[in-house]
Amino acid sequence: MTETWRAYGDDILTWRGSLTKRIDRRAIMRALIVFAVAALAVTLVSSVGTSAFAETSDTATIAASSSTVHADVETTDAEITVDESSGPGTNRVAQNVFNGLVFGLLLALASVGLSLIYGTTGLSNFAHGEQVSLGAMLAYFFATQQPVSIPLTPWEFVIGWPLWLASIAAIIVAGGTGWLQDRFLWSKLRKRNVKIVQQMIVSIGLSLAMLNLLQWWIGPDRVRVSIAIEERHQFGPIQLGSTTAMSIGISIAVLLGVGYFLLRTRLGRATRAVSDNPSLASASGIKVDGIIRLVWVMATSLAALGGILMAFYDSGTKFDVGARLLLLMFAAVTLGGLGQPFGALVGSLVIGVVVETSTLWLGPDLKYATALGILIIVLLVRPQGILGRAERVG
Repeated sequence: MTETWRAYGDDILTWRGSLTKRIDRRAIMRALIVFAVAALAVTLVSSVGTSAFAETSDTATIAASSSTVHADVETTDAEITVDESSGPGTNRVAQNVFNGLVFGLLLALASVGLSLIYGTTGLSNFAHGEQVSLGAMLAYFFATQQPVSIPLTPWEFVIGWPLWLASIAAIIVAGGTGWLQDRFLWSKLRKRNVKIVQQMIVSIGLSLAMLNLLQWWIGPDRVRVSIAIEERHQFGPIQLGSTTAMSIGISIAVLLGVGYFLLRTRLGRATRAVSDNPSLASASGIKVDGIIRLVWVMATSLAALGGILMAFYDSGTKFDVGARLLLLMFAAVTLGGLGQPFGALVGSLVIGVVVETSTLWLGPDLKYATALGILIIVLLVRPQGILGRAERVG
């Protein structure tokens, strides 16, 4: 057993050294190349359409802005979204690129958890989108001043907690659902040696069940987690709202915390070991089931946080917001490299920039399609993704 521990330690040190080297050199170069190609394409297309954009009226500009393009928004007297690119001195291309980076950071919160689940279990969890919706719905449930109720109970009441307390409670409850899922569902399937394909089908059924439950519980209408009017400030060619700045700070802090956890802590190293080789990790004394359960709690908590911040970014949320973002999350995870949490971050930033800048020349309904198109192009050049490792076949 001593020799096994030494061999495992050598494997971990070698893997960690190669990972650091890959992130420091090749990964950064690949990410920069993808960003450069996307920026060049945006610049060329936007330059062609500059004259057309200059003749567009303020009303058309507001309708086409990336910050207000949501086909299902139901505008009311209390819910009016203002275009971030309508202020004087604002450059539309720079504003959309900035919005893309913000959207990519928020998308990364959910994508990193999805990547961790895939890396440790091999499962593509189709119910992960509903965890994003659940976080936003729970925050609304705890913070709204409207009467709410618990499913299957006849009582209505108003909780009305402050937004920060409601968000913390929503993240805790969502993390608890991740623990419950693995305790009573996924761990049972793993012990019975149910194959990954069957588990994936179970996740699709769970996704549909959660989607209909959220619609029945909160309703089909769009709701607002916060009714406060965001104050905007001009910074050079872009505008930045106070709520958006807060979301950026929280996203960066949480993502840095996840990176520190994976690279510097004992549980984080154990998580990477389980992701790299579960059999070797188990033989070395690591409790694989405990690590996987921790990953499920982390993933659902991160997804809930992403859903809450996405509700701030979009000035509202809906029961199916996670379902609409699921393909983008899968695209980010695949683009960055399957099972690579840092790859999910890079892939989310690329997807976010492509999605938001595509509205400069394409209709709002096609912006998600452009992200999937970029995914196809990158995978044709590099099938394993930006940070993925090439595997020998045959």
